[in-house]
Amino acid sequence: MTLLSLQDLSVVLDTPEGPATVLDRVSFDLAAGESLGIVGESGCGKSMTALAVMGLLPDAARCTGRIDFEGRDLLALDEQALCALRGRCIAMVFQEPMTALNPVKSIGYQVAEGLRWHLGLGRGEAAARAVKLLDRVGLPQPRFSPDLYPHQLSGGQRQRVVIAMALACDPALLIADEPTTALDVTSQAEILALIAEVTAASGMALMLITHDLAVVWQNTAAMLVMYAGAVAERGTTAEVFARMAHPYTRGLLAASPGALGDILPAGRRLATIPGQVPDPQDRPTGCVFAARCARAAADCLPRPPAERVLAPGHAVACLHPHEEETVL
Repeated sequence: MTLLSLQDLSVVLDTPEGPATVLDRVSFDLAAGESLGIVGESGCGKSMTALAVMGLLPDAARCTGRIDFEGRDLLALDEQALCALRGRCIAMVFQEPMTALNPVKSIGYQVAEGLRWHLGLGRGEAAARAVKLLDRVGLPQPRFSPDLYPHQLSGGQRQRVVIAMALACDPALLIADEPTTALDVTSQAEILALIAEVTAASGMALMLITHDLAVVWQNTAAMLVMYAGAVAERGTTAEVFARMAHPYTRGLLAASPGALGDILPAGRRLATIPGQVPDPQDRPTGCVFAARCARAAADCLPRPPAERVLAPGHAVACLHPHEEETVL
């Protein structure tokens, strides 16, 4: 059953310099219990997609299209209705836990707050359940008291608190936006394993946003590759990695050191994608990746390419995709 469905979602921000298109006709479906990875460079619309689903877009944003969650269009809901959904039905793990947590409230209070607000639990019952949630995410008593404050924890421990907050009300959808940013390698692996464990055990749907292809490969069943606010390639993770039809997808892989466990040979430089993501206030009229693409031709310039189905569970928005399979 489809839990979340985005249909031609576009987001335009009104700025002093003019309108900026940050999402351009983004569409995808996510079923209950499924996992979806969204990958791309910074500025490609990954986090903006998550914020749109959460109803946390800036006031200057203008949205078109639909975001259906359990049959309701989230774009048509008022703030009170969205507040009832956030945390209860849809929860988000933000990429910087220090800014996601309140520095003057204890971690136990912050985990219990959602339980009291959404489930109507009393102070004592919510506090007891908060202790269990902290233990579930690897912060057990007595070593980690619920009376601790965020500044008394490491980055990885703070991220565990944020995950406990997100899991508190057993949401149907968990959005993890770059959940391992600024963490050391060991903490990254632990946090990703924790997210995979709790979502699988609870049957939650997972939307995992990252710039790391290896994270998508290891943790999701389906994936989107986003570029300049649009979907460049989509499909099952296995199918997309097997073919990597879009030149941008292959560029991301080439620029990722050891993305699939390989060791970069000594002395070899990482590949780079020339140029940069286009300014959302000055989007090209044709393929938004054409200026950076070695396969671009004259027919890429007049209009954006329509999505092309390559195989069941795999589509690409490119006029000249790679046909040969990758060697992983």
